[in-house]
Amino acid sequence: MITAQAEAELRSIVSLARGCEKSHGKKQTAMMFGALADRLDNFIEQHGETAWRKRVAQCPR
Repeated sequence: MITAQAEAELRSIVSLARGCEKSHGKKQTAMMFGALADRLDNFIEQHGETAWRKRVAQCPR
């Protein structure tokens, strides 16, 4: 199960991808993919395996 924040990020990614379907011109498409990449990087940093390992390492034992 994903967190509400993760779900919101995924919904934003979907919205950006849907926007690509409607975009006109190479510049707008390139900007959309740049924004999509930024969102994915953010998501990976917050919810990826590396972030999980950092959180586990910080937990007191």
